[in-house]
Amino acid sequence: MAGFQKPQDFCNPTDVASLKEYDRIVNMTFSSENEAFDFFNDYAKRKGFSVRKSIIEKDKTNAAITFRRFYCSRHGFRERKHINKPNRKRRHKLLTRCGCPVKFCVKLNKQTGIWWVKDFIDCHNHDLAAADAAPFLRSHCVINEAQKLEISSKRASGIRNCQILDYDARCRGGYQNRGYQEKNLYNFSTVHEQSKLLEDDADSIIRYFQDRKKSDPDFFFKYETKDGCLNRLFWADGQSVVDYSYFGDVVIFDSTYQLNRYNMIVVPFIGCNHHRSTIMFACGIVSCENDETYRWLLEAFLEAMYQVHPESVITDGDLAMGKAIKSILKGTKHRLCSWHMERNAKKYIHDESTIQKFHKLVYTCNSGEFEAKWKDFKKGVSKRSPSRQWLQMIYRLKESWAAAFVKKKMFLGMSSTQRSESLNARLHNYIKCKMSLCRAIQQFERCLTRMRTKEAELDCIAFQKEPVLQTPFLDLEKSAVSNYTPTIFYIVQKELEMAVEYVVGETLNSSMSSEYVIAQKEKPESRHIVRCSSIEVDMEKISCSCAKLENEKIPCRHIFAVLIHMKATCMPRCCIPDRWTKHVKSAFPSDREGGAFNITDQCQRFHELNKAVVPLHYEVAKSTADYLKFMEWLKDQKQHYEHNNSTVEKTKVRQKVRDDVNSEPKIGNPKPVVTKGAPKKKKKSYERIKSAIEIRRKNKCGHCGQRGHNRQTCQKLREDDDVASADVSDREARDDIFGSNT
Repeated sequence: MAGFQKPQDFCNPTDVASLKEYDRIVNMTFSSENEAFDFFNDYAKRKGFSVRKSIIEKDKTNAAITFRRFYCSRHGFRERKHINKPNRKRRHKLLTRCGCPVKFCVKLNKQTGIWWVKDFIDCHNHDLAAADAAPFLRSHCVINEAQKLEISSKRASGIRNCQILDYDARCRGGYQNRGYQEKNLYNFSTVHEQSKLLEDDADSIIRYFQDRKKSDPDFFFKYETKDGCLNRLFWADGQSVVDYSYFGDVVIFDSTYQLNRYNMIVVPFIGCNHHRSTIMFACGIVSCENDETYRWLLEAFLEAMYQVHPESVITDGDLAMGKAIKSILKGTKHRLCSWHMERNAKKYIHDESTIQKFHKLVYTCNSGEFEAKWKDFKKGVSKRSPSRQWLQMIYRLKESWAAAFVKKKMFLGMSSTQRSESLNARLHNYIKCKMSLCRAIQQFERCLTRMRTKEAELDCIAFQKEPVLQTPFLDLEKSAVSNYTPTIFYIVQKELEMAVEYVVGETLNSSMSSEYVIAQKEKPESRHIVRCSSIEVDMEKISCSCAKLENEKIPCRHIFAVLIHMKATCMPRCCIPDRWTKHVKSAFPSDREGGAFNITDQCQRFHELNKAVVPLHYEVAKSTADYLKFMEWLKDQKQHYEHNNSTVEKTKVRQKVRDDVNSEPKIGNPKPVVTKGAPKKKKKSYERIKSAIEIRRKNKCGHCGQRGHNRQTCQKLREDDDVASADVSDREARDDIFGSNT
């Protein structure tokens, strides 16, 4: 019967092929009702029509289905009440039903449990769809359970719907074999995302963290409620705790906004690893930004990190953060972000030359020079200016932002919260503002896993590859290569190359220490002092007046000049901090994945089966004979499995879902908050520093030459026109009285 498109296919007694196929179908038997539907639906797709389920009959004793009737989707007619509906606002949907008589009825034999065909009519009263159009019919646009699981995994990995459509079409040999179309995929994705906006969102987070705690004993989380609703949340996984033990000397934290549907503020605690890459120590989500909230976050952070304080912290200058750091992190050096300082200067000081002077103040490295420049800077600001109070305030905090006072403090060469801003931009690629908290945290961990994967790649490069030696001091270079990671080695190599431009002038020796005066060849007046303390032959400590080693934990060119003068064959141990070495994390294995790939057992088994059979599929696909034989075997195995496991798994899944739905939330969802980081409706010119590209010149009027308007709105042009009109009226009046000269 293949290829026939006429309604009289089975009504024509002279068509022998049609009669044979009709006879084959009416004599078929099925093991289940679903198997009968799958057969008729596949048959309908080949013919070019769609199927829908209709009348059923049930056994009165056990309510089991004993009879099922399937119709062509164009069976019957649309009811008049839907057509004659009053006050309709939307256009009518296209009519699909035309009274098609096609039906396929199956009945259950109670003695044998076999379904047999009771009635079959295939005389359509409408045109059938072409082969390339049939996949768009409704009963053929269905996403099966396996495809739903696969699509969910792809969506969780950040693959877009349009890419999923193209990939599945290519793998299955075209859109007609894909089984679903674009609309079905987008509907499923929307429903799947909305299902994650749970009413018990907060309670789901706590259960999720409790499960993480079982799989990761070092996982730490803490939360606080207010009026029964989640108000504060903090967490750190085991790998973050390990990372902090190695790289927790400098911590940067800043506020991030618009990352969840409740507008709660996200506060990530980040640092810098041995590759100078950004790493995550912990994260907090809070409903407000005040000193009490930040104190709670810092206390939770110290509790997670076993009360180990960082040496230094960098923030954006938030007053609430500053108060919390001063009270909780006693003894920790606090630095204010230099970019935010210049931004605030732009806000309070509107004179461009004065702003340039402030920029030089930020990066002045000598304290005496700083004081002199500050006095000169204050002279350019009027005493009656409203910015005077702000200047007095930041002067009291000069040790937290001026390079002259922070250069000897350890900040790893960082002067701003740029790493935090970069992380915020990265998080916005993973998290959308309408996501639930549970979904946002899972995407947050996905971003964290991506960062750790990059660290694993850099570790592999550090151990398997070596940089090329380029300086004449091969012994010192080899010592640096064997210890530093490549990223740090290139910085050290640059300092070693620059060391040849310096000479050692004076040497002051004592029993326990030595001092060297270093001068640049081209600038003898520029001098630095390098101090070395040693016990017998081993150098215990070395320092330079430029304080690069104290601030960045990297030896400077002046220290290398001394080592070259001393004819050292290797770098002293005091010049190689553990945090920059490639062996720093060798003591403990790293958990790069965290919780990003925590999936259900069914999903895990599904992926394991795919991973196991893909190599086999590749080998079988090389031969047509092997392919046909394998497909026949696979078909038999599928029928055997469906016959033995038709209802057991469905019952378990339904019971599990029902129990999950009936569970009552213990913690209320957070209340949406208004953050101070939300964009304002009316922005002032000083709220953000505009680049040269953004600054546009105002329109220039073609009449008066002034900027800010054009000829159509020029007031001077209107006044000139009025004067000219008045002159014309006066001249016409004189002509009427005295007569025209012409």
